[in-house]
Amino acid sequence: MNKEDRMLEISRTKNVNRINAFDTPSLRNVHYLHYINYFKDLKSIFDNHIKKNDRIFDIGCGNKPFEDYIRKLTKKNDNDFYVGCDIIQSSENKADIVCEATKIPETTERYNVIICTQVIEHVFDYQKVFEEAYRLLKSGGKFIVSGPFVFEMHEKPYDFYRFTKYGFEELLTRTGFEIEENVSNGGKWAVLGHLFIHCLVSNKRLKFLLFKIIRGIWNYLVVLLCNLVFHFLDNRNKDSDNFALNYIYVGKKT
Repeated sequence: MNKEDRMLEISRTKNVNRINAFDTPSLRNVHYLHYINYFKDLKSIFDNHIKKNDRIFDIGCGNKPFEDYIRKLTKKNDNDFYVGCDIIQSSENKADIVCEATKIPETTERYNVIICTQVIEHVFDYQKVFEEAYRLLKSGGKFIVSGPFVFEMHEKPYDFYRFTKYGFEELLTRTGFEIEENVSNGGKWAVLGHLFIHCLVSNKRLKFLLFKIIRGIWNYLVVLLCNLVFHFLDNRNKDSDNFALNYIYVGKKT
């Protein structure tokens, strides 16, 4: 690794926060509204499209939070039946290949399913990720891709894009995929609750202990109440036609 690549890795490591589990966080978590919808829908997608003996490749795998769940579906524990790559090695050393998502050193038409979750917004040449997924898939293979629509900036400065559902559809069909399934995670109420939390919760540095205590109580109540109220409203009226927290798409290689 040359000096420039090493500096890039150090820079990205400081700004990367990888999830470690495939479980909904508590109601006290600022991202509860996002993950309770996203994880539920993603599990349903996996159940529908990952089969026994499928060979899986995970683009932007991080700490492989979905590996245990997916291995239960494939019934395979061999290392080469679940392979993941990432731009840097993850905090738990889970990435099998360290590489760019646009240039993956893997055999063409080797995998049954490619997953790329919450990664596409961080890749500047995003079209090449779709092309790489298509190349790696066997005929009839599935590409499961997801990305945020309404979500705060994260992994700065490597957060480049937000895609509408029409953007995902165009990217998939232009690459040659046939769209098999799509899900909008969280409707307008979940979006509103998410924005309320991030507008009202304060992380400003405070000098006095009393102010820190008051802020802690305020943040706790805001997050808890918003998560409860807006999750209830989202369940009662899940309108995601114009607003959604996230999108998941499944494309089939024809």
